[in-house]
Amino acid sequence: MTLLTDIDAFDGRHMDELERLLADRSPEPGFVGALLRLAADPAPLRQVAATWLLKRRQEDGHAFTDDESAALLDWLAAADTATPWEARLHLLQMLPGLAIPAGRAAALRVLLAGPAYLGDANKFLRAWSYNALAVLAAQHPDYRQDVAELLTDGRDDAASVRARLRQIFKTHPWADSAGRER
Repeated sequence: MTLLTDIDAFDGRHMDELERLLADRSPEPGFVGALLRLAADPAPLRQVAATWLLKRRQEDGHAFTDDESAALLDWLAAADTATPWEARLHLLQMLPGLAIPAGRAAALRVLLAGPAYLGDANKFLRAWSYNALAVLAAQHPDYRQDVAELLTDGRDDAASVRARLRQIFKTHPWADSAGRER
């Protein structure tokens, strides 16, 4: 069976299928490259499966090369509100393990604060978008003041967003520019 056939067997719910696929195929040469190509596929379930597998590879210790990181950042930038929220979430969750080149920082800041991420109706995307903004500012201190303002102004009814903001303020003392208690 091919990787595409295995990915197409994913039903969108049972992650054990993807865990088996990861165990069987991750040692194969070119596995990460194939997943990067599938992440950009127009089929929503392929995007979700591929980004989930990439996230799991990272969690298992895979350090993305500069080219792989660039491809992930390109995908993140190309994603929009038509892209499955799960796929966008996986990319946001991988961002702390990626080096963000200085030449991409400004565009990434605008993107993360925009409608496909911070402005999305999905509370998990909003929570992880705040986290991604903090990652950006941690790597590029010139953005700290701007991001700190976004973080301290972040008001959200969703408990998951408030919890993520509290975690960011604990991890990044510079982030709470207003010095408010959370």
